[in-house]
Amino acid sequence: MWRPRIDRKSGPLYLSLAGAIAKDVQAGRLKTGERLPPHRELADALKITVTTVTRGYSEAERRGLVRGEVGRGTYVRPPAFAMVAAADSGVTDLGTNALLPQAHARELTASLAAIVSRSTPEQLFNYQPHGGADEHRAVAAEWLRRSAVPADGANTILTSGAQHAMAVALSTLTAPGQVVLCESVTYTGMRSLANHLHVRLQAVAMDQEGLLPDALEDAALESGARLLYCMPGVQNPTARVMSNKRRQDIVRIAERLTLLIVEDDAYGFLVQGHLPLCHWAADRTFYLTSMSKSLVPGLRVGVLRAPPGWIDRVTGAVFATTVMGTPLNIAAAAAWIQDGTADRVIAWKRQEIKARQQLARTVLGDVVTGVPESQHAWLQLPSRWPADDFAREARQRGVLVTPGREFAVARHDTPNAVRISLGPPAERESLRKALTTLGDILADAPQAFGMTV
Repeated sequence: MWRPRIDRKSGPLYLSLAGAIAKDVQAGRLKTGERLPPHRELADALKITVTTVTRGYSEAERRGLVRGEVGRGTYVRPPAFAMVAAADSGVTDLGTNALLPQAHARELTASLAAIVSRSTPEQLFNYQPHGGADEHRAVAAEWLRRSAVPADGANTILTSGAQHAMAVALSTLTAPGQVVLCESVTYTGMRSLANHLHVRLQAVAMDQEGLLPDALEDAALESGARLLYCMPGVQNPTARVMSNKRRQDIVRIAERLTLLIVEDDAYGFLVQGHLPLCHWAADRTFYLTSMSKSLVPGLRVGVLRAPPGWIDRVTGAVFATTVMGTPLNIAAAAAWIQDGTADRVIAWKRQEIKARQQLARTVLGDVVTGVPESQHAWLQLPSRWPADDFAREARQRGVLVTPGREFAVARHDTPNAVRISLGPPAERESLRKALTTLGDILADAPQAFGMTV
């Protein structure tokens, strides 16, 4: 049994236990997927209380080190930077949801160099307004209007990526202990942010279009929540898309119950013909997107459109967290929007993603769900393959995928599925080989985990 060394003299014991978990994960003494000892067994071994172990495990979970599962135990989570770990170990990463625009790599590199050469030191190296320079905000607002977002330079704020935009919105709209409503499985970045801000996420049931309106109304009335976070377009992780009718139903409920909305549209560029929630509920919606998914992952530029009465508070939250976005990144994003580079990259991504989705569905069959425009796939697993066991077996065979529990809001309602990110392999042939490995695992019986079929 793993037995940590805890410091009994400095600070609370539960924090020492969480620190020991962090240290042993970093040192490799605790491996990804490894189960920690049951609370009582570890308490007896260390001669501490069960409550201390429980609090220590909870703190480790809050830090993103472990994940507790009702009835199964507490397990070490995959490393936060799976793409880097995969590159270092020769593993094929289907866990990181990113797609580099390989066909435009040289064009983007040359363009970035040109942007630097024609910019002044003042533009690149000096402080900028907290919400972004006026000319860049105007370009970003025009970019949003193409997606039917009612934006102008005055209500459009530039951030250091969509994750930062989420942090700005939630820190502005919530206080510790408050409830935020969200889909029953949600983006891991939102779960981490909620833990960081000490707000509680409450799951709202979904169907094949996403949020269920009746379930949203019931959850809002039961919890008293006043904020909804959701992804109507290409939801992460399920790759589901709300119809325009469903979106209008959600807006009507939000208006009736005076809910504010944080609308995450990071993947909305992939699907066409849908209107954002913000189109119908501009006065209560904080709409966010970024250039990381639509252009390049390393371009940390987020765009946050806020209702006019909130602009000063949102800008203050930007200052409190990063002071401002990075001028070079923002200048590059603005230039690529204006000269058509962004449109070309997005067109390539839409085409490439459809080809990769078709490959996934050909190799794996109808267990892959979600829209074919999504750069990630949701793989429903048979009962003989618990998602965590499947992910561990995939890792042993050289493929990283993300089990459903990483996205589950309620511990008792964990989907038996894994998310497959189709973007990281540079070549489709590498993706095909990794998907074939997953197909082989699906066909196998998981006898190595002591299970019977």
